[in-house]
Amino acid sequence: MSGRSRDADDAAPVVPDAAAPEAVAPEPIVPEPVVPELDVPEPTIPDAAIPEAALAEPVIPPPPPEEVHTRAARRTTTAEKLAAVAPPASDPRPTAPPPDPTVVPPPAGATPGSYRGWTIAIYSFLALLMTGAIVTIGVLLS
Repeated sequence: MSGRSRDADDAAPVVPDAAAPEAVAPEPIVPEPVVPELDVPEPTIPDAAIPEAALAEPVIPPPPPEEVHTRAARRTTTAEKLAAVAPPASDPRPTAPPPDPTVVPPPAGATPGSYRGWTIAIYSFLALLMTGAIVTIGVLLS
């Protein structure tokens, strides 16, 4: 048995939850908000100040001179340039200078560990993949 006495069990009738009357809660009282009147002063807007430069008479520049100086008038012709320059003396060396080994790649071609070798290998692989994709699309569409 529970900790309650037997007399308390007999005194209170047992009512199932479904049959219990629903309790009605009173309406809550919500006070009306009180909004005070706002005291907004009238803004004072000063008069616009117009700068003196805007009120002054415009300054008109003098007219351009009669003769026009253009870049075309100052330009020298190709014939004048060629006449002013002495012809170059001929080069005693009839052949090109030997190539600089720091600039020109070695004549042996691509070596397996060089960047050139890796570039050729990568582009060859990409060409193989592109060919395979074209063949696959051709087979699927036929």
